[in-house]
Amino acid sequence: SEVDLLMPVLHEVLGATGLKANEIGFTCSGSADYLAGRAFSFTMALDGVGAHPPISESHVEMDGAWALYEAWVKIMTGEADTALVYSYGKSSPGEVRDVLTRQLDPYYLAPLWPDS
Repeated sequence: SEVDLLMPVLHEVLGATGLKANEIGFTCSGSADYLAGRAFSFTMALDGVGAHPPISESHVEMDGAWALYEAWVKIMTGEADTALVYSYGKSSPGEVRDVLTRQLDPYYLAPLWPDS
């Protein structure tokens, strides 16, 4: 599960940096919920982060690059002084080339096959 993937890595990062979870100013995740085949699947990953007490948190669809950008903006604007950014992915039960085509072309008219 997402929690099983994230918890060991997050604990290792916190240990290496010496930060406590409540010292992180902003948390942002990136994942492709469409690819996972579940709406709002990112909410399950929050169990691995620990969202209580309430934290400043955001999720961006697609990948970790967008999550890193959002965290960078928060830091550059002074809204946060530290950020935890993580990303993860899981292929859905469907064929990846079919799923990605439908995700990247929401008005699916004909196969684009981006991997061709």
